[in-house]
Amino acid sequence: MKVMLGLLEQQIENFSFGLPEEMFLFNSQITSMISVDLFIRNDQAHTLLTWRQGGIGLLGWHTPGESVRFKERMADRIAAVAGTELGTTVTFMREPLAIREVMQPSRKVRGHFISLLFDCHLLAPP
Repeated sequence: MKVMLGLLEQQIENFSFGLPEEMFLFNSQITSMISVDLFIRNDQAHTLLTWRQGGIGLLGWHTPGESVRFKERMADRIAAVAGTELGTTVTFMREPLAIREVMQPSRKVRGHFISLLFDCHLLAPP
């Protein structure tokens, strides 16, 4: 078993950058995931959503968000989500607006995660 784990570790360049997709999916089958979600509203109280093409997540409109990487600060993941999903930067409240446990018993991957919803403000348009 130790030899197998050593071989898996060799496949990961830097744990802080996340896991290769197959390892991430396997990990999501054996442990709960933690994610940050960005709750962004404009001056008219409209909520910003982004389109997800499917893949790991479900197809459709969603609150921008991603899983937190190993030893990554939530602030850094929030900034990364704003950059990758919106192409912009945000400020945010340090305490989450909500913490939600999501369990989907019928899903084999990503069937259990803890979502932290952060109140964010756009610093530039997406």
